[in-house]
Amino acid sequence: MTITTADDPFAAQKALVETLDKSGWNLIVGDAFVRGMRDIGYKSTSYALAELIDNSVQANATFTDVIFGFNKGGAKPSQIAVIDNGWGMVPAMVRASLVWGAGTRPNDRRGFGKYGYGLPSASVSQCLRVEVFSKTADGEWAKSYLDVEEIGNGDWTTDHRINTPETVMAEPPKFVVDHLKSTKRWPLEHGTVVVWDKLDGTRLDYKTRDALRDSLLSNLGVIYRNYLVDVPMTVDGEKVEPCDPLFLTPGFRYFDLDSDRAVELPSAIVEVPDPVTKKVKGVMRVRFSRLPATFYRKTEHKGTTSSGKGVFNERAAIADLHHGVIFLRNGRQIDVVRPKNLLGALSNPTTDRYWKIEVDFDATLDDEFAMTTAKQQVIPSESVWDRLKDSAKLAENIANMRSTYKKETAEIREEVEEKKKASIAALEQAQKFKTTKPPKDTQSRRDEAAKNLEDEAKRRAKESGVDEETVKEEMKAQQADNPRAVETEDLPGAPFFRFLARGGQMVLLINKDHPFYADVYAGPGSSIATRAALELLLWTLGEAEVDAEPESDRRAFYESERQTVWSPNLKAALLALRQVDVADEPDEGDTSAA
Repeated sequence: MTITTADDPFAAQKALVETLDKSGWNLIVGDAFVRGMRDIGYKSTSYALAELIDNSVQANATFTDVIFGFNKGGAKPSQIAVIDNGWGMVPAMVRASLVWGAGTRPNDRRGFGKYGYGLPSASVSQCLRVEVFSKTADGEWAKSYLDVEEIGNGDWTTDHRINTPETVMAEPPKFVVDHLKSTKRWPLEHGTVVVWDKLDGTRLDYKTRDALRDSLLSNLGVIYRNYLVDVPMTVDGEKVEPCDPLFLTPGFRYFDLDSDRAVELPSAIVEVPDPVTKKVKGVMRVRFSRLPATFYRKTEHKGTTSSGKGVFNERAAIADLHHGVIFLRNGRQIDVVRPKNLLGALSNPTTDRYWKIEVDFDATLDDEFAMTTAKQQVIPSESVWDRLKDSAKLAENIANMRSTYKKETAEIREEVEEKKKASIAALEQAQKFKTTKPPKDTQSRRDEAAKNLEDEAKRRAKESGVDEETVKEEMKAQQADNPRAVETEDLPGAPFFRFLARGGQMVLLINKDHPFYADVYAGPGSSIATRAALELLLWTLGEAEVDAEPESDRRAFYESERQTVWSPNLKAALLALRQVDVADEPDEGDTSAA
């Protein structure tokens, strides 16, 4: 992804410099202002660095390197530099780049820039001194700097005005030049280098080289995933890999970590009109991704229900950082929002880890998102949420993805349970205490059981490609040792359970398409004991039904109640319950990959 910019990239720079020459090169308020800007509140070192990288991308750079500098004999980074080969800045603009509000793109919404606060604000949030070096294709290296301690000492104050130091001609520091030589890019024809010096250890995400590098590689790979093809980036010599937190983009980090793949749902384009002119003001592009229930598990744990440290793969950490609706501006990630009133609060890190939504909006819609100066937070307006719900079917998609996840987890739980159902064992024990007499073995009952066996044998034979008679004999052999069975089926619109005699076996069939299965019987909070108790309840109802003679009024009553009353009423109630914010299953626990 690239950004279209003006034909003459220096025209706006020169115009700004002329304005500053007339009005004065002061820092607006002074020491208190600068120290206040240090606390603007960047949520991570990655997001602070992103302000610098935004400038690199918008200056048409074809590479951006983040490198570390070290004091002699030191193991922890003492400096961080961002290097790019963009078109650079004229010497006076190097000085202007460190003046708050001296941006060249105040009304340009084609790229990232907004107020001209990014470079100085992000820098002083992480360090006490920032130096900027830049050169154009027909110029020499120019340098300017900002030093918080010097400002605090009054070194920059004259007649109650704080003035930024004038630009001097100087090359970047040795550790930057050495890096460019090692990558065969020195001398750099044009570009910009921003050096953070006097790093504030209390503000950096990590103090060690490895931890800081790994954090930046991961975060920048997500933030700039749509730009890394056109603007390759490195951190401490390692390539930044693009990472799609929806895991839908082939070739991106963790897409093919194992055989599990994210499932892409239909995307949406939502146009937002100007409230006055009614013309399209901007567009929101919406993507949906559903993750399989085993998506975050290491291969050896995909067939289990265990949780805790060592069970989950590297995808889980990315997912947990993006628990909510992901918002991008012009293709660059800004924030993840957890709307309080969208199908209940997103407080369940287990269920809601398995659906992802991305909204990429045009910068012309900034007012609709209350974009912050630091470009790291959005507050979508109510009209934005309404449009996403109506035009992009946000709530409907989330409900469907949640439901599918619950069905999949239920199937996994079912597979790992004991082969013999606890409910069947309990029924066998309870037979000796049963007070009602078993039904008479009539011809109509035998015919019904035989037909059910024939029908099931035909279905299985068609599904497997095996001869029908062979299938039937295998079923009979299995029934000899198992007079009762609990099975599942997937029948849209059918009752939540059925009970029937099939050959010499009584079978309880539970419908996976009915919300009873995903939400109650095999819901995330269920257990073997809970399912056994529910099966006993259904066995009791089912036996009462089949004990009645086929074609009898009593049988017809049970069938009618099950089909037209119990099942639809239960479905309506359970679907309503999904809209209620209630306590759900506990978190899966530690999702670290180690």
